[in-house]
Amino acid sequence: MKVLIRGLHRDVTETMLRDKLAPYAPVKSVELVREGDPDHPWAWVDLDVDPFRAWRLLRQLDRQYFAGSMMRWYIPAHQG
Repeated sequence: MKVLIRGLHRDVTETMLRDKLAPYAPVKSVELVREGDPDHPWAWVDLDVDPFRAWRLLRQLDRQYFAGSMMRWYIPAHQG
């Protein structure tokens, strides 16, 4: 299940984000996007969870501070 995480700090790396999320769910991939505003990148994170678990994680981790910035989680409605 893919989630979009916005509001990341400019110094965050794919490895940092993967390590942050690993205790909560298996992470398949992390794609960090710095185009647009490099001071506030966002990431596509593919988690090996079902939609119900993804929504529980959203409620648990949305608006949580990580590396000096507040993460905002989004789950796109249309996923294969």
